[in-house]
Amino acid sequence: MRNFFFILMLLMALPAVDAFAHQRAKYNVVIDTDCGMDDFRALTYFMASRDFNINAVQSVGGVLDAENSAKCLSSLLEVFHHEGIMLGKGLNPKSYKKDCSDAMDFWKEHLCSGPKVRENALYDAIANSRKPVIYVAMGPLTNLADLVEKHPDVVSKLTYIVWTTRTNDKRLPCGFNYNLDKSAFDKVVASGLKLKVLDAGNVLYPDDFLSFLPEIATPYARTFASYYEGQKFSSVRFCDDLLPFYILYPELFEESAGGQNFSILRPKQDAYFDVIATRVLNAVETEKGVIITEMPRSGSMLSADVAPLSEQILAKYGYTEYKLVLLTSEMHSHLGIYSIIGAKMGLRILEYLHVGLDEVSIVSNAGAEPPISCLNDGLQIGAGTTLGYGAITISASGDVSPSAVVTYNGRKLLFKVKDDVKREIASDVMALIQKHGLESDVYWSEIRRLAIEKYWKEKSRFEIFEVEEN
Repeated sequence: MRNFFFILMLLMALPAVDAFAHQRAKYNVVIDTDCGMDDFRALTYFMASRDFNINAVQSVGGVLDAENSAKCLSSLLEVFHHEGIMLGKGLNPKSYKKDCSDAMDFWKEHLCSGPKVRENALYDAIANSRKPVIYVAMGPLTNLADLVEKHPDVVSKLTYIVWTTRTNDKRLPCGFNYNLDKSAFDKVVASGLKLKVLDAGNVLYPDDFLSFLPEIATPYARTFASYYEGQKFSSVRFCDDLLPFYILYPELFEESAGGQNFSILRPKQDAYFDVIATRVLNAVETEKGVIITEMPRSGSMLSADVAPLSEQILAKYGYTEYKLVLLTSEMHSHLGIYSIIGAKMGLRILEYLHVGLDEVSIVSNAGAEPPISCLNDGLQIGAGTTLGYGAITISASGDVSPSAVVTYNGRKLLFKVKDDVKREIASDVMALIQKHGLESDVYWSEIRRLAIEKYWKEKSRFEIFEVEEN
């Protein structure tokens, strides 16, 4: 086993890559995948990193056919709670014959119903993006060739395409992804798009890679480990899983001219990609503030009623939600039910869509009258969409409800508190009013207790909201 202290030192030396932290994303990507086992690893790394706005994922026939690949993607988006990423079912190459049974066996125990498949997901995501897009291809280039042929206008929106396949001594593509659809490669090269071909070579994971994952308390590491549970990790080769690492750390790859108007990427032999993989899976805990480096997690710096529960809340919902609720409560000047729910809603919006700060605009339906309007304070902090920045407004329609309309890349989504949760809040508040009176100190003390012990500690942000999209 590689020296653990040595790995930690390498991790500290790399630039920070926060996972689901509250930050601006550096890259807009769309992902085209045939759901091989290496694709699962790559998708997990992409979703673990908050450096990516993932605007769409789409299946293509390759290791699995396009339909089964879409089912696998649907399942993974649901597992990671990124159901708002646009999901598309793409094409099968003409030469496609059958699925890879090993890959289907790998996925089948984890398949579940998930996000709705959209038509034209890749085109919609690219055409509506406010920023240039990186196209990540993990299978044959069938979908991209079709996209360029039908919608040549998208070419100007793509920064580059990064695609994995082998290359030969003549510096031309070969291997599985190329051979499945050679004509698609020719069409993409002829389009003038900037194509980078990543030849992964023979870089292997260490045999003990999986042994590190139980020490990483993130949903991405846990899911990675659960998918490989009971399987040997010896002789597992990096392939598509190098794609996110190239975008994040291009200095770890050598780039040279290819044989036909494209470049070839090869990983440097002295790069510890298993260390980078561990860092990306683990980075969810690292989140620097603008001024405050870290929120107190325990001890005398927390109030007497929060301190005993802080570790449970952190373990259950993660540091980001914990931090946002603390900031909301300080700004809101008291610890209330709807302000906490607003913070949870704001974070859920970014998480659902897998986007960073300053990407969405919000119209809140919570009005200007407490207690429902308290949601607005949490929503601003949770989503990082403040009134001062102009990213959030309050609806003047008069139809007040704990909900918000979110606009992102030409899409409109309604996030709302579930009806049973609204009734539960109303019942709890009314019982306290009847028992103690609205103006009594006991009433406000009990509201605080409920907010902490029930609505913060017990109500998961994954269970208290409904999402509707036209």
